[in-house]
Amino acid sequence: MTRFATPAALVLLLSAAGQDSHHPTLKETFEWMHSAFPDSRTITASLANETRQLNFVEGKGDDPPSCTITIVQRWKAPDGKPAIRDTIIDLSLIDPDSIKSYTDDTAEKGIGVLTMTATNDKKVIVEKLENEKDSKPYFTHREFISFIGLEYAERFAKEFKNAVTLCGGKASSF
Repeated sequence: MTRFATPAALVLLLSAAGQDSHHPTLKETFEWMHSAFPDSRTITASLANETRQLNFVEGKGDDPPSCTITIVQRWKAPDGKPAIRDTIIDLSLIDPDSIKSYTDDTAEKGIGVLTMTATNDKKVIVEKLENEKDSKPYFTHREFISFIGLEYAERFAKEFKNAVTLCGGKASSF
């Protein structure tokens, strides 16, 4: 005897399947990243009282947020003065296929690292040191971010890739 699903059962199955494929919006992605980023730093960074933030600019009204994020790191320099580095990344210029996570045990055991590269290796990621006399912005094509473990690096890689995709990031041509 063959059984067929009723139309109502098909609607329920399709509805449940659609809920499983929910991808967070750009705003939801940025909000999670913003809240989880400070506490995901490595133990060494925590012991050194290094802090970090991931900031984004909200959209006005129903507009999505800006695709440019700023990572702010604060620590004490060897001379005791506060040091601040801003890393500014326009996610629309990042290659989504370049976003990877891996374990790096060279400096501290169990560190997770996320890496991302600008599309076609263009030097569009900006790093600026504040409180430095005559400091000029540094432009690079690749960014590395350390995390307390591989699990956080993997979660952030997934969310960065989602954000880059939502921002229109394109794969490198070569």
